[in-house]
Amino acid sequence: MEFKDLQHTWQQQSQHKTVPDFKPAQQKLQKLRKQQRITQLILGITGIILIYFFFYISAYKFSGVLVGMSLLIGVVVIRSYIEIKSRQKLQRLNVLLPLNDFKTQLVNYYKQRKQLAFKIIPILLIVYNIGFVIMAYYFYQYLTRGFFYYVVISYVVSFVVLFFVIRKQVLNELQILKTLQES
Repeated sequence: MEFKDLQHTWQQQSQHKTVPDFKPAQQKLQKLRKQQRITQLILGITGIILIYFFFYISAYKFSGVLVGMSLLIGVVVIRSYIEIKSRQKLQRLNVLLPLNDFKTQLVNYYKQRKQLAFKIIPILLIVYNIGFVIMAYYFYQYLTRGFFYYVVISYVVSFVVLFFVIRKQVLNELQILKTLQES
């Protein structure tokens, strides 16, 4: 090979030099962060409403109502804490790491989310339902039948919708984890 051939090959290589495109990874992370902010907002509003209702009905004066409301508020506070910690972990992911290291970080993040989805969240949902059942007993005693049925039906509908939203989110995260582990 002559010098001109080497020079031509070198110039072609320098022209075809590619830098990894981090835009798709950054966009997915931004989307995940946005979804977590929305979840935190919903949990925050729910928590504020429950706390307001707690004081509005003077739940601290009645032991049964206190237990029911404490369970409801406690679950929302714990769930909010989990989401805040999860968002902090997501923000600590370093997009500028080499691809394999970044992928390892993402896999670990989604494995932790999977544990939450299958171990902690179901327990929290059960405890939340127990709190509602306790409160339903008191609602039945002190509310008109029509309003009581409205509260129960609204709760069931909102719980079913919430269940499917959580399910969709978990399935999406499991799909992302599966894709990361396969690639």
